[in-house]
Amino acid sequence: MKPLIFSVLGISILVNIILLQHFFFSSSKVTPSPQDNAYSQYPFLSKRIFIENQNDLLLNFVELRSQLRKYHGKIKEPFGIYFEYLPTGVSIGVNEKDNFVLASLLKVPLVMGIYKRIENNEIERDTLYTISEEDLDPFFGKLWKKGAGTQLSVEQLINSSLIDSDNTAQRTLFRNSPDFTLENVFDSLDIPKELSGTQPVVTPKNYSSVLRSLYLSSYLTRENSNEILDILTRTSFNSKIPGLLPAEVKIAHKIGVHLGGNNANSVYTDCGIIYVPSRPYILCLMINSDEETADEHMSNVSKIVYDYVTNINTTTSNAKSAQQKN
Repeated sequence: MKPLIFSVLGISILVNIILLQHFFFSSSKVTPSPQDNAYSQYPFLSKRIFIENQNDLLLNFVELRSQLRKYHGKIKEPFGIYFEYLPTGVSIGVNEKDNFVLASLLKVPLVMGIYKRIENNEIERDTLYTISEEDLDPFFGKLWKKGAGTQLSVEQLINSSLIDSDNTAQRTLFRNSPDFTLENVFDSLDIPKELSGTQPVVTPKNYSSVLRSLYLSSYLTRENSNEILDILTRTSFNSKIPGLLPAEVKIAHKIGVHLGGNNANSVYTDCGIIYVPSRPYILCLMINSDEETADEHMSNVSKIVYDYVTNINTTTSNAKSAQQKN
């Protein structure tokens, strides 16, 4: 009788060991969730649209606000700054509601309008547009050298417009688009359509809506929002926001230049999303100055923000997060 009991007992223990091993080993394997797989396809979009309640550490930006205001106080030129921490929506502004000439920043909402037409099956990526004499503009880009009569696809013109800030590409896209294409984008993002004389103007804070809508994929599909941001990481102009940042940091941004009769009337802008791991943020900078001064102040402000976001002490935030879990 006893041998039978011990035999049954031994089998029971063996079965339990096998079950425990299966539990622990299977638990240690992390299977990517559908949300993780979706995010890996669109790395330039917000995790918020894939995972509910996704949030990064809540950080204190009092010191950053102080640093930006202190630096701004030393600058004589009109200078608008807008910063927004995307995981929480916390923002800081200095003259962020002042208007500056929109210039080439207009190319991003124009391209968004073109993508919307593609989504509505009004045009195709490979639709060909012919460059006309009135489209040629030698100020920015090289397409003007190809001359009138050159045919390029919508996709080629979009890439030239965003990567090289090509004015000829922009003019060709704009001329071949219905009048409401650009207006629909501004209205959808609740950006006021304002003019200073004949020039469209915008504030740093208002323009952030363009970048935020792409990041959250709130105006276009995920594929198209991600594609535009990806294109913007390949821009040829990196002396302003990216100027003093590590080369490996992904930055989706667009510059703008409006040359006035003198330096006081010239406007330089740079607005983008800086993809610090787990801590992405929007930074939009606009200044009336010469280009050398613009590059100096924009790169300095960008470095101040980057250093703060990447180096801030998170001990307090971690403790608070742990308390909430408990």
